Amino acid sequence: MPVAHVDLDALRSNFDLLRGRLSPACRVLAAVKADGYGHGAVAVARELEAAGCDWFGVATTEEALELRQGGVEGRILLFGPVFNRIPELVAADVALTVPGFEALEAVRASGVSGARLHLKVDTGMGRLGHPPAEALELARQLDREPGVILEGVWTHFARADELDRTFTGTQIELFASFLDELQREGLRPELAHACNSAGLLAYPEAHFEMGRPGISLYGYPPDEVMTDLAPTLKPVMTVTAPVTFVKRVPAGTSLSYGGSWTAERETTIATVRIGYADGYPRVVGNRASASIRGELVKVAGRVCMDQLMIDVGDLDLQPGERVTLFGPEGPTAAELGSLAGTVSYEILTSVGPRVKREYNR
Repeated sequence: MPVAHVDLDALRSNFDLLRGRLSPACRVLAAVKADGYGHGAVAVARELEAAGCDWFGVATTEEALELRQGGVEGRILLFGPVFNRIPELVAADVALTVPGFEALEAVRASGVSGARLHLKVDTGMGRLGHPPAEALELARQLDREPGVILEGVWTHFARADELDRTFTGTQIELFASFLDELQREGLRPELAHACNSAGLLAYPEAHFEMGRPGISLYGYPPDEVMTDLAPTLKPVMTVTAPVTFVKRVPAGTSLSYGGSWTAERETTIATVRIGYADGYPRVVGNRASASIRGELVKVAGRVCMDQLMIDVGDLDLQPGERVTLFGPEGPTAAELGSLAGTVSYEILTSVGPRVKREYNR
């Protein structure tokens, strides 16, 4: 079966690098949403908790409760608004994001006491939260609300991975001004946070009280233009799959759906047990490389739902040998993503449940 090998030493090395970019007083929130970017949320969070991580960020109620059920004791922030199961989340000590008045009303209607809330301010991402003027009124209402704690205020950078710093600079100014306004009204919460991986690496002036690394924890810069800011990041995941069938084919043989690949010479074709249902992108057929015995070989023909084929030339392979589809030695998830017209994030988070996770050091 396909296996995603997760290198916990590499994960901890990346955490230590990112932790070192922050001041000693600054907290770290590790984004472990989307099943820890495909690496396994509980295993990742437990490893990072042992390394000293303070907080964990998730996208859904189910993700938050999975961490608690998996023994994760650190603080958890749910990034998106929730409108149900609020008492269950508060009982599990999960902090909730309030991006608007409807989310506040849902907390109020739930009748909970002691809910920890983080106010989301929109400074330019446009996804959640109100602009500062409206967010200030929401902060006032949160402060007056009995039984809740305004623990944090946050924003999210939309373009911090770009070389042009103008847009992000404006976002930082808007957020800092908003914090000043809160301070003047005596509403300044314990935690202000803004930096995703790109912000953490490129904008030390915006670290505030907490950084929120995501993709960089898993070994990839947010964009290739940022590679020099963290050249020692180590990709954490390697995906391998077994050869299931090997045959010699003559020149002129076509392969897979549509016959989009034709052998130019006599060669050996190996079928590999992984496909787009496992998260390997269909669009990279005939273009992507894989690695076997340390040699790069080409994916031949269209990627199928459960299988793909590789042209291994004159290698004498046997069923059971394993092929590396992506990993730190190459091709990387970023390189595969580039071929697929996407990013490393999508490649990693697409690795499906049919791919077994194995943890090693």
